[in-house]
Amino acid sequence: MNFIVKPFSDLFKIILEYFYSLTNSWGWAIILLTILIKMILFPTMIKQVQAMNKMKDVQPKLKEIQDKYYKTNPEEYQRRTMELYQKEKINPLSGCLPLIIQIPILFGIFRLLQNPDYVANVIKDASFFGIQLQAKGILPLAIISGVTTFFQQKLTTPTTAGNDQTKMMLYIMPVMFGVFTYQVNAGIGIYWVVSNLVGIAQQYMINKYFTVKKQLDHKDEEPSEVTKKK
Repeated sequence: MNFIVKPFSDLFKIILEYFYSLTNSWGWAIILLTILIKMILFPTMIKQVQAMNKMKDVQPKLKEIQDKYYKTNPEEYQRRTMELYQKEKINPLSGCLPLIIQIPILFGIFRLLQNPDYVANVIKDASFFGIQLQAKGILPLAIISGVTTFFQQKLTTPTTAGNDQTKMMLYIMPVMFGVFTYQVNAGIGIYWVVSNLVGIAQQYMINKYFTVKKQLDHKDEEPSEVTKKK
């Protein structure tokens, strides 16, 4: 994993120091780097939501196939499932691919900002709005991290299956990332908070133009279908 993450970390180091040369502030440099990363990842977010929505649309048909063939004829179940995927032009792994792309990028930024030598020798005692970027245990930052994580999860939840596990994660994830932000240095905390804020804006755009619009289109189609039957 290190041979994949290190190139990203080295690249982010160059970009971060370039942004510092423009702003003369490590805090603003981290924010600009975060925004840049989120912009690069935005197309993968769109692809992920599209894949999740497609899978959600075919869930009733998949359930029907499962109920009919899974226990009595597993081979027929597999065959009909694959036929359905082909018919609907669905790749079952397409929802995972964007996450796989994001992992080395996220690990790269964490590796850079959590590197004790880099923080001590380069970022040093820099502060941002009174918060030392080397400091840990910043409670207000941890709370903001938890709150922004909650709202991002809240926007994401409508595009996923509305089961009990999903609803539970809506409340568990903010606590987890709030604790995480409390335990790491403030530079990582600022990155995560800004990442959440940009992610909220991006998820709102995705929900508005890729989810709600689709639902409205379906509602507009329903009356015409009923009229045709009559």
